[in-house]
Amino acid sequence: MESETKLEDLRSALSCVYEKLGAESLTGPDSIELSARAEVIQDQIDAIQDVLIEDELAPPPNPPASPPPSDPLF
Repeated sequence: MESETKLEDLRSALSCVYEKLGAESLTGPDSIELSARAEVIQDQIDAIQDVLIEDELAPPPNPPASPPPSDPLF
């Protein structure tokens, strides 16, 4: 579940970015940079979630084909 671990790490990072965005001492350029980082992190989260959803919705893999029955006459 590497994707789920990465997803949790990204969510944690996004939470930190939002917390910093709420700081009163934040300057304009810092706010712009943090907003850009938040967008990048959110895009990464969305991409991972899309893959996880696709994996859940994908049909199960076909079982291996069984060999044809052997004909004792041949």
